[in-house]
Amino acid sequence: MLWPGLLGKNKYEFAKTYCGAKSVQNSDGKIYKDFSKGIRLDELNVLLKQTVMIRRLKEHVMLQLPPKRRQIIRLLLKKSDMISAKAVVREMNICASENVVDEGSPLWFDENGECCDTTIDLSYQELGIAKLSRFLEWLSIHPIISEKVGENVNSHKMIIFAHHHKVLDGIQEFICEKGTGYVRIDGKTNARDRQEAVHMFQSSTEVKIAIIGIMAGGVGLNLSAAQNVAFLELPKNPNLLLQAEDRAHRRGQTNAVNIYIFCAKDTLDEPHWRYLNKSLYFVSSTTNGKYGAIQEIAVEHVSYLGTTQESNVRSQDQFLDAGMTTIQRMETGISQNMENTQDEKYEEQNEGGVHSSQIENFQNESDSISSPTTKMEKTMDVERIVGDAKSSLQIESLRFEVSQYTGRIHLYSCVKGKDIRPRPLFENFRLEELESVISFSLGKHTKKGHNCIKDNPEFRNALLAFINEWKHLRPIEQKKLLGKPLQLPLTVELCCLSENTHHTKEGLLNCGSKRRKTPLFEISHPLPSNAIWKRVSLCSFNGKKAREYSQGWTLMGEPLCKLCQNPCQNNNATAPYFLEDLFCNLSCYEEYRARTNARFLRDELFQIEHGVCRNCKLDCHKLVKHIRPLSLENRQKYIKEVAPEIGRRKKLLHKIVHDPTEKNTWHADHIIPVYRGGGECRLENMRTLCVACHADVTAAQCAERCSKRKEAKKKLEILISGLSNSQNIEQNHAKLKDDDISEDDLLIKVPGSAYS
Repeated sequence: MLWPGLLGKNKYEFAKTYCGAKSVQNSDGKIYKDFSKGIRLDELNVLLKQTVMIRRLKEHVMLQLPPKRRQIIRLLLKKSDMISAKAVVREMNICASENVVDEGSPLWFDENGECCDTTIDLSYQELGIAKLSRFLEWLSIHPIISEKVGENVNSHKMIIFAHHHKVLDGIQEFICEKGTGYVRIDGKTNARDRQEAVHMFQSSTEVKIAIIGIMAGGVGLNLSAAQNVAFLELPKNPNLLLQAEDRAHRRGQTNAVNIYIFCAKDTLDEPHWRYLNKSLYFVSSTTNGKYGAIQEIAVEHVSYLGTTQESNVRSQDQFLDAGMTTIQRMETGISQNMENTQDEKYEEQNEGGVHSSQIENFQNESDSISSPTTKMEKTMDVERIVGDAKSSLQIESLRFEVSQYTGRIHLYSCVKGKDIRPRPLFENFRLEELESVISFSLGKHTKKGHNCIKDNPEFRNALLAFINEWKHLRPIEQKKLLGKPLQLPLTVELCCLSENTHHTKEGLLNCGSKRRKTPLFEISHPLPSNAIWKRVSLCSFNGKKAREYSQGWTLMGEPLCKLCQNPCQNNNATAPYFLEDLFCNLSCYEEYRARTNARFLRDELFQIEHGVCRNCKLDCHKLVKHIRPLSLENRQKYIKEVAPEIGRRKKLLHKIVHDPTEKNTWHADHIIPVYRGGGECRLENMRTLCVACHADVTAAQCAERCSKRKEAKKKLEILISGLSNSQNIEQNHAKLKDDDISEDDLLIKVPGSAYS
């Protein structure tokens, strides 16, 4: 904190002084404190300016930014839309009153700042769903949707902001039916998918629309490729609205940004809009002062859409015509700007490089030169040899490091006998940038002077070799090499890595195992003689029940690692909060979880391979995200187009269509199967397979096991028949021996007989 106690000892004192805190009773009879009214704002502004507040506004720093043009489109909702919206919310088992409380803004304020309890039937989620049909009518006539694919490559892009997932799903389903490229970012989107979606929207000409959740993507994203911003649902406060607009209105924007705000007539949108203006006035009075306060959100035009009366229909037609003409004017202006910028870039290239007249003179001079003498040839050969030797030394000294956080490739240099450790060259780039630069430079004549290593043709072969080798590595192998200075070939770098004491390079146990999981009583190392087993309960928090685990403790009261039985040195070892606190380091925890929990192994595999099948390269994660908001019929149609192998299998297709989840689209499969000794393995022996490829692999393995069983049965039958034959032979020998008894043995000696 810069100045503790400047505005009060705590937030409640600040609210009493500057927010006019008062008790308010709502319609349910509940009494709560209302801090929404600002008082003594001039005093607060002066206090902040003279003590801790230093502001730099965007209009003062970035003067080249084009203007914003806001337009409010008022919608008259149909009764059928309102009824269907209530039915959808009722199916989701969400009560309207609970939904209002969940939204966090149950009360709105009139123009005087007084609390007004609205009696409008539609809740905020129902209102967003009811506005969908009118919004989609407007979107269907927009050039982004109406124009054919490839008709206008430089057409505008659009950002559509909404709050509820059901509303975002409706927009996504409509855009999928139209076949327009899009990306989506909401609260369920992970960090990697967010970064990929922003990159696709900024760079790809096929992606035209970004569907963004206001709370998830209204801040911190650069979407300057868009010239149109639409708000289907109003944000909770004006700061979210202004920040969401600035995703397009920021550095890199060269065209005016058109902002469309959709408000439904006679609904919660009307008091909500008044509340946004009043709240903006309070905030701006605090930051800008009394005379610099923003009275209301600037709007250039208000139009109507979806009215039923004839006069209103005419105004609607005029609005649509005006909207089309303004959009067409914007397109012509943008095309002219693009042509001008291309001409300026061409002139800058000619000014920065060699002029065409200089090139012609150089060619004429080279044609007029006679053939070189033998001395010149010798000197040029010597220079060429020396240059090749230097370049080869530079290439051998080149090192690469792939960042484990951003994925960018950093270049280093390490000369043998000179550098103790790699020296940074202060150049980094993404893998896609390197590929585009090399492919572009292959068809161009290069200059002698090169500012960047990636533009230097001498290093092109080394960069290409690194790209090819890095792409051919498995994701688990790439993860091992992240954050390390690498030298070609990369296979040598993998061999130099320290191996695990229990597992081989392929992730298998040293002696092999035909068990999928390790029993808990076998996984831990033997307990030392001076230690005993003890039951340890994790501390409960957030209402969760405490869980008990067995852990070794020395007689001196020191906890031991649950896996390797070494002493635990972390801060929470004696009073653990999480399961990780029972281990000496993170590697022991990961090995323990991988050998005892199949779900952990699957999650770790997803973090590395991101749900992409290793056989057919189908992105199962993206498939689930795409089909989840679609209807059952559209899901089935899309799966048959994108994944025909899954579409041919009725059972698998039925599962995915009716339950589009990750578990129904891909499996974590053993590369070396369990029956061959691949059990109790690490991630090196795991791969991602879509359900179709997994079914094929499983069928092949079953056929192999059946054939081995048949061979084993035949061998057993042969052995048994051999044993039976040997027994028969022994019996026959025994009979023959019985037949060879001498006559003396058969005669009986009788005393006094002549035969005796």
